[in-house]
Amino acid sequence: QYSAMTTTITLRRRRRRSVPVFAVVLQAFAAKGAICFTPTAKLARNVGSSTSRTSQLFAKPPPKNSFDLEAIEAFEKQLEKEEASLNIQDSVDSDDGGGGPISSSPDEDFKLYQITHDMDNMRIDLAINQFEPELSRSHCGSLVKDGKVSTSNSSDGTKFTVMKRKAQKVSAGDVLRVEHVADDRPEEIIAQDLPLEILFEDEYMIIINKAAGMVVHPAAGNWDGTVVNALAHYLSKKSPFGSGEFVQQDGSVAAEQGEGVDVEGTDGETVFLRPGIVHRLDKGTTGVLVVAKTRAALAALSEAFAARNVKKTYAAITVGNPGNRVVIDKPIGRHPVHRQRMRVVPDPSARNSANRVVRGQMMADAMASKPPSQLGRRALSFVDSLAFDGKLSVVQVRIETGRTHQIRVHLQDRHTPIYGDDVYGLADWNKKLSKTHGVQRPLLHAARLEIDHPMTGEHMVITAPMAPDMIKTADAIWPQGRDERPDLFE
Repeated sequence: QYSAMTTTITLRRRRRRSVPVFAVVLQAFAAKGAICFTPTAKLARNVGSSTSRTSQLFAKPPPKNSFDLEAIEAFEKQLEKEEASLNIQDSVDSDDGGGGPISSSPDEDFKLYQITHDMDNMRIDLAINQFEPELSRSHCGSLVKDGKVSTSNSSDGTKFTVMKRKAQKVSAGDVLRVEHVADDRPEEIIAQDLPLEILFEDEYMIIINKAAGMVVHPAAGNWDGTVVNALAHYLSKKSPFGSGEFVQQDGSVAAEQGEGVDVEGTDGETVFLRPGIVHRLDKGTTGVLVVAKTRAALAALSEAFAARNVKKTYAAITVGNPGNRVVIDKPIGRHPVHRQRMRVVPDPSARNSANRVVRGQMMADAMASKPPSQLGRRALSFVDSLAFDGKLSVVQVRIETGRTHQIRVHLQDRHTPIYGDDVYGLADWNKKLSKTHGVQRPLLHAARLEIDHPMTGEHMVITAPMAPDMIKTADAIWPQGRDERPDLFE
């Protein structure tokens, strides 16, 4: 607080630097506009002098009108909130059946929509698509799964609940709040000349041995450099069996090609840019990958995977020995906190290490109240150790289901995680693998796939050798492996 006055201060030197330091402080205040400081002498000079230095300090007068800016801004926000509530209530009470946006200001980062009577009991992703037809159905579902959509059925239309399942139904009179999310997906897939190891191909499908570090299809953070980008180039430029129905002769692929088909390994996750893709391998996983080239083959292959008519066998290097003839039948669901990770969902009747039931009824009641996304889906794996050197194992895993990260999660739950897995593995062991062999990926390989041809019905057995980095580690653990299981090494 300042008063309109002028005062004279006297600076006496007690220590050599006290006078200039104080001068700097006063000058700093002057730079902020708080005071007017005019020294009567050059304080930077004659510091060693024993005489006093006198300066004039002018305090600025206070403003004539004082106000609380923060209080005014808070009041304005409250007015805007109340105005929005009135607009929502007016729209909900109206009977015009419009169903358009209640709030659609370009300055807002969300839109509000009212569910009309003809949209009663409609899936929420379809409802969003009705309001915003320029968005694809898959993108609408992705908004729901990402927590960008909420509903309100309260009388004042201000209490919103976030929706998590795209299959949830809406009711007439509900208000949808849809957050605007920039869709940075490319409109078409870019054909790229990338190396592919082809195991089988005809005019209906192509089977490759996917390399480590290659993502199967374009997604956020990996819009190019994927298997789909490589196939777009190969099928249009090099394939002796033609490009199929998804890829044009010039290598272009429509972004929405392949939508409407479930992709195994995604657990219902919305997947864009996936022409011909029916199952998925993680980025660090190598091995057999089947891709359809025609719509008929895509439908048949998708049905075969869904009906579990495809036998999938993997090889992995694990820390520790998981054992032989091990059956792991534990549901897998998304982690409630770390949403990018999966986990084995606790069983209410499971026994702990002391062979005691863990909070039986209490846990059962808690699980009953959880949403389906956290309850998990059944996951079944069969594990056999092929070799064990006292620290590491070469194991074979056959899976009946295709849940996201299934093998990695199941082996972690058994306390024998995959060597090199930076998400579910052991950090110390992973550092050792990186330092010793320069490997920074989970040593997991899709070694064998048994499937009926989608058009001819012929039973096919496709095998793929492990990648060189995995072979090197397996050789050290299992010296006789090349003789006992040559299909894994050659």
